[in-house]
Amino acid sequence: MFCPNCGEKLDSPNQRFCASCGSEIGSTPFPEVPQIQTEENQVSTPVSLVPVSESKPIKAEGPGSYSKRVFAFAFFSLVLAVIGFVLEFLAFFRFIIPMYIFPRLPGGPVLLTIALVIHFVGIIFGIVSRISSSKARKLEIENTLEKVGRVFAILGIIANFIPLVIINIVLLIISVPFSPPPGPL
Repeated sequence: MFCPNCGEKLDSPNQRFCASCGSEIGSTPFPEVPQIQTEENQVSTPVSLVPVSESKPIKAEGPGSYSKRVFAFAFFSLVLAVIGFVLEFLAFFRFIIPMYIFPRLPGGPVLLTIALVIHFVGIIFGIVSRISSSKARKLEIENTLEKVGRVFAILGIIANFIPLVIINIVLLIISVPFSPPPGPL
């Protein structure tokens, strides 16, 4: 009689556990399994060792530190885009409305330059969020916070890039003095 789990020959037919693997043997006796005879001339293939590479870290449950970082940087990228829009709006009104409405507010080019810097920092925050997103996908399980952060990062980059280009164009137009073309009047 043989063990149904490992195939080891049992010492007695009434044995409850296998002496080799420890699995429980049923109460019904098993039929004798004949041993397969092999040829003596059989050549065994050499076993090659497979190098063990560095194992991947186990992904943690829930949003991890990278997912939180993705969302935080993306959120601040969007916040900086809104702040930049507000400064651009104020610069526009400062240009249109006379100085006595906003006497302590700096002039249009100064506000546009501040908005330019804020949008540039917003783009950097969006890029950092996208970099952290790729690390979060490798090291953490997929979660909603990281997905929302990815979308916010893309929106933050776009919302900061478009005004950045427009502000540069406006600053170039403002900085070039207007002079009428030469010629007879």
